[in-house]
Amino acid sequence: MSISVGLSLDVSGLRQEEEAARVAEALTAFLTKHDLERDVTVGEGASAGQVSAWSEYPIIVTRFGSWADKIEQGAQDAVRAVVPAAKVDLRWSFDDEDD
Repeated sequence: MSISVGLSLDVSGLRQEEEAARVAEALTAFLTKHDLERDVTVGEGASAGQVSAWSEYPIIVTRFGSWADKIEQGAQDAVRAVVPAAKVDLRWSFDDEDD
């Protein structure tokens, strides 16, 4: 069964613009590895010390539970590989939920 989800991710605790650039690069590489580069946009925040990623359109996923675990852990690992002290906040939104 497939589900439509939205992804939103914020990375904070970055001390320099260089750290933000490295985190943005690491997240972009991670998303490319998981074939999400067309679905998720990565951007550095207007204020130094923050990177965000978001999907503008729903991502259609099969077997969401195991897939989401890999994406969540992989995003954490990708960010912490370049800035160990960074804080990663990843959120899912579910477009298929009934109101």
